[in-house]
Amino acid sequence: MSLTFLVPLFLLGLAGIAIPIILHLTRRQRRRVVPFPSLMFLQKIPFQEQRRRRIRNWLLLAMRALALALLAIAFARPFMDDAALATVGGARPTEVVVLVDRSYSMGVGDRWDRARDAAASVFGRLGPLDRASLVFFTQGAQVALRSTPDRARLRGALDTARVGWGVTRFGPPLKVAQTILEESELPAGEVVIVSDFQRTGWRGDEGVRLRAGTTVAPVAVGEPLDGNVRVAEVTLPRQAASGRERVTPTARLARSGGTGDASLRVSLELDGQELQTRDVRLEPGEAAAVSFAPFTLSQPHTRGAVKITRDGVAADDERRFVLSPGGSLSVAIVDGGRAGADASLYLRRALETTDDGRYAVSARRGDGVRPADLEGTDVIVLNDVRLDGASAELLRGFVEEGGGVLLVAGEAASWPSSAADLLPGTLGAVEDRAEGRGGRLGYVEYDHAVFEAFAGPRSGDFGSARFYRARAFTPHDTARVMARFDDGSVAMAERTLGRGAVAVWTSTLDVYWNDLALQPVFLPFVQRLAEHLSGHPDAVSAFTVGQVVDLADPDAIEAAGLASAEAAGLTEGGDALALTPAGGSFPVAVTEGHRYLPLEEAGFYVVRPPGSEPERPFTLAVNVDLEESNLEALDPQEMVSQLLAPPGSLTEGPTFAAAQLRRADQERRQSLWRYLIMAAFALLLIETGVSNWMSRRREA
Repeated sequence: MSLTFLVPLFLLGLAGIAIPIILHLTRRQRRRVVPFPSLMFLQKIPFQEQRRRRIRNWLLLAMRALALALLAIAFARPFMDDAALATVGGARPTEVVVLVDRSYSMGVGDRWDRARDAAASVFGRLGPLDRASLVFFTQGAQVALRSTPDRARLRGALDTARVGWGVTRFGPPLKVAQTILEESELPAGEVVIVSDFQRTGWRGDEGVRLRAGTTVAPVAVGEPLDGNVRVAEVTLPRQAASGRERVTPTARLARSGGTGDASLRVSLELDGQELQTRDVRLEPGEAAAVSFAPFTLSQPHTRGAVKITRDGVAADDERRFVLSPGGSLSVAIVDGGRAGADASLYLRRALETTDDGRYAVSARRGDGVRPADLEGTDVIVLNDVRLDGASAELLRGFVEEGGGVLLVAGEAASWPSSAADLLPGTLGAVEDRAEGRGGRLGYVEYDHAVFEAFAGPRSGDFGSARFYRARAFTPHDTARVMARFDDGSVAMAERTLGRGAVAVWTSTLDVYWNDLALQPVFLPFVQRLAEHLSGHPDAVSAFTVGQVVDLADPDAIEAAGLASAEAAGLTEGGDALALTPAGGSFPVAVTEGHRYLPLEEAGFYVVRPPGSEPERPFTLAVNVDLEESNLEALDPQEMVSQLLAPPGSLTEGPTFAAAQLRRADQERRQSLWRYLIMAAFALLLIETGVSNWMSRRREA
């Protein structure tokens, strides 16, 4: 245990002790000349000059110097630093942090058993003064036990742990280990990392630096696999046929590593029943697409899965999904009576050209809107339509209930003044753009949901389209202008009303007034516009482990494919029970308007009211993150070299600050300065008494 000073600068005060001694010993006695008229009455005394004076009382000087020294040392705040403590045999009490990887790749072979044995051996060699922490990790860190000497509890927590479903991330557990070591009072630290060390789990920029003197012991438990095949993706395009939805599943398989051909059996299951099978052969590094025959989707919350023959990594051998009918968006197009025969040709083709049959498109000719046009419709497109007051009032109710309206303002388009508040602005006359040369879009609001997909480089160029004619448009204060021409006039504007929205496009969506329909951006632009106006995001057939779903969020429920009537029941404040894929259950309560469901396991989650047994309950499919399927290993020493602080690095940053706090805490608990101050004052009192006694003795 070494003596250390918290504020060593005050030790400079020790130099002041020598100053009075040096002055006293080097001061000369000078003769004083006094003029006097006669020396006949004075006795002549010889003068003896001393070049140096002697110290007559060493005891008093030592007491005074020692008192001053004790005061200087007290202000330097001394303490005994236990960081240098060395016990019998050279061992030091050590803070041990054991990090155990629970990602699903640890379930390969005997990796998990080996990992638990390695951690148990660390706990078995703990000394009587050592303390240990057990931290499990995947993409996050879970502290099972913190800084305890109880080996039985540590082994009990280790024995009850199981492999999880997450991916490997070394950053979070290492940050936890750094915090535990910085807050520890023990002089030595050790971090033991038990993992298969997947390269995808370490980026190198996690910003973790362990305190000086810490040792890092990586324990690699992964053995190379002879290849791995995974179900990388399942696409589920839909097509409407005879009033029913037909789904054609296609699975993409990928193989990494291995030698020779791999023969696989691929199966499609629906609601737990095997529906179809396919046989596939894959070469190392090869990928293949496997298509299944279409099936009819007639029931809500239909559970499905594509499975392959199990291999080393079983977690990625299955991809699950949940489908419900009615996932397509209904778009009704009304072409005005004076519109051309092919006025909506490009618009219809853009909506019908999808892989998953996302849009169900219907079209008719004629001015005005009929009740039948709005029945079961998500978005209605008024293409150069002359609208009357009755039609406008039908649209008002449609929009307030969540419908979307797109007015394509061609030459004959009109809007009744009685419903002027429904439109985002006022239509004007037809204007030629740039005197026949064609104008361009000069401004596009890329923050808007319709255009955000085109914000990145090489994501689509709206500036290449030429616009020859457009309708003048004056937006209201409540309108949101989404695009303008290069002369500043409005190209597109929108306003919301109730739960829906109304948008106006001031040119046409054919090749008569512009050539936008011939540009590559036209198809995704129209599809995103229809999706935005519908208010329905694209349905999600499956989620990934680690995500959290808010069951009180209607948009999240919609994305999960839940029917709207059932969704309304879940978004209310009643009780709900979640059944996990492993067979457990827990309540999903409403907290501050949210009902969060964490998805921590792969499989199917079921949510229902307690005590109920619905025939088709609300179900979520959850799959593993396939990043963990990449079994390329990291060299553990590469990580260790970045974790350990190099010599002299504790002069800046959070590690140095933590070390300073630890030193200050040790000094505060010891408080040696108090005893030094008391000793200094005691010496001064004794010195005063001794000097007075000696003075009286000389006088006597």
